[in-house]
Amino acid sequence: MAKYEHPETDFPEAYKLCKLFNLTQENLITIRNGMTKEIINGLGRESHARSSIRCFLSYVQNLPTGQERGRFLALEMWPTNGRIMLVKFSSEKDIYMSSKCVIVPHTVAGARGTQLFDFLADNIAIFVKEKKVEKENLPMGIAFAFALNKLALDVGMLVAWTKGYGAQGVVGKDVVQLLRNSLAKHKDISVNLAGIINISAGSLMALCWSHVNTKIGLIIGTVTNAAYVELSSQCERYEGSPELPLMIINTEWAQFGANGHLDFMRNEFDKLVDEDSTVPGQKYFEKCISTLYLGELVRLIVVRLMDMGVMFTDYNQDYIGIHWKMEMKSLIAIVSDPPGVYVHGQEVMDKFKLRNCQERDLAMLKYICQVVCDRSAKLVAAGLAALINRMNYSQISISVDGGIYRLFPRYQEVLNRHTQQLANPHNKFEIVVAEDSPGVGAAIMAGLAVSLAQDK
Repeated sequence: MAKYEHPETDFPEAYKLCKLFNLTQENLITIRNGMTKEIINGLGRESHARSSIRCFLSYVQNLPTGQERGRFLALEMWPTNGRIMLVKFSSEKDIYMSSKCVIVPHTVAGARGTQLFDFLADNIAIFVKEKKVEKENLPMGIAFAFALNKLALDVGMLVAWTKGYGAQGVVGKDVVQLLRNSLAKHKDISVNLAGIINISAGSLMALCWSHVNTKIGLIIGTVTNAAYVELSSQCERYEGSPELPLMIINTEWAQFGANGHLDFMRNEFDKLVDEDSTVPGQKYFEKCISTLYLGELVRLIVVRLMDMGVMFTDYNQDYIGIHWKMEMKSLIAIVSDPPGVYVHGQEVMDKFKLRNCQERDLAMLKYICQVVCDRSAKLVAAGLAALINRMNYSQISISVDGGIYRLFPRYQEVLNRHTQQLANPHNKFEIVVAEDSPGVGAAIMAGLAVSLAQDK
């Protein structure tokens, strides 16, 4: 029997602090129900502005059938980089993709918006010429990682930039039109910029091509978000065609908690992380979930226990005391050790200049990581259950994009188990790791938009 299997007696001080992160089934039901209420408010015409889950309309109303064929272009825009893609659908299981990563220099990301979109257009022009499709006017879709207020499939007003971007004169402007203006300067290429979707909707669309009952796109990475399929009749702010019954909704659920729904569970460490973040007072839900913040929560607990003299007692805090130094990959490494083994845990501590640690300290570290990450998975489960119950399909697939789910078996297990407990038993689901990027979904969206326009 492995040692340190009873945290309450093995390391009571750590156990007491980690109790702050425990969520009961009753807590999770409260959160699920609060999210359901905020989703309904987000869809409402009068209540939309005051909801913490804004439920932006995507204007994507046609889901792929798996029969789509042809070549399409896509641009992915993430907080740290971009990617231009040429996607070819040639059979039901065959997707050919060629892509080019685009690193946006800080000088461009923080310059005038026109400079940013000129930079992207220049790179798109180079790419389509390299692929010899510059004259073909291929449909192009944008997969966008920043908050948008969409007014049509190809009209997306930027709500706010986040991490890494600050291009001036873009907030409140139509991102698609800004890129169109920049592309128009390249007289020697022809690209049909057909629409824009957020990253989670792109993930949903990409999986839907091979799993046609996909109804949720979930992102759990440095950010968290979810998109789901809603009835158009429930979208009070939609004024379009009543004959299209469905609408993909971009929840922007990172802001959940702004109306007080998480106040009962946010602890002193959550508040420290919030105060030290780039957006204090915002995105409380995301700060309990995303990989950007989990490592810092763990680091703060470790430093507190060191201050108390009950963990890593013979070491200084020169490195572990540096804010935001603990990364998600370190947490995954620490918990990947089998029971009673702490090889990866020690390798992580070596990077913090904490060498030859006591086994008990490494066991305590592993326990802290597990508790903090378990809470993240449980909160995502509450959100998924709210969406699953709302849609009320008998069977759906959920596309999940993010390394924490893909690389962390314990996170998968906790998320699946609690989603099952919180969702109605007759609503079956499977969570599928997204093999294709959100850009593939944006490419499909562009192709569908153009073919539908031609059919009219």
